Amino acid sequence: MIRLPKFLAAALVATLLLGLATPVFADITSGTIRSVNAERREIVLKGILKDSTYPVTKEALIVLDGRKSELKDLRPDDKASVEWVKNGEQVTCVSLRVLRNSSETNGTIRFVIADKNQLVLKGVLKDTVYNLEKTLAVRLNGKEANFSDLREGDEVVLTYQQSGDRMMVNDIRATRK
Repeated sequence: MIRLPKFLAAALVATLLLGLATPVFADITSGTIRSVNAERREIVLKGILKDSTYPVTKEALIVLDGRKSELKDLRPDDKASVEWVKNGEQVTCVSLRVLRNSSETNGTIRFVIADKNQLVLKGVLKDTVYNLEKTLAVRLNGKEANFSDLREGDEVVLTYQQSGDRMMVNDIRATRK
């Protein structure tokens, strides 16, 4: 029988526990903006225990309520999704999607009704119809596209505003497999 020294066994157990406790970092973080400093090009997201600061690159795509915007247009209490990259120990924001007066939803396209400028998403109990703004922005697989490029079965994320009983879409991010 092979016997391990006690310190070696303890080191193995500690290594195993540390390996299991290591957090997995995602590329996207969501939260509420606590502050924006356009001059220093950084935003701070509210945290439960600690706030998180993200330097924003000059090339970062900033979208507010589905429309291209600038860092100076963002405000505290806006809801944000921060896409970030890590370079060494430095975390940097490369893209910001912010919601103030809009909502987002995702789903699969059931129908594209081009003559009515409408999109129908598959629902669990009922399909949902979305009407398209004239200033609609469409991205398909990360590239600029047109509404006519969308097809049944495409997975989409819609940014929309409620207008009476209609949901008006101004931004579509679609992926096709």
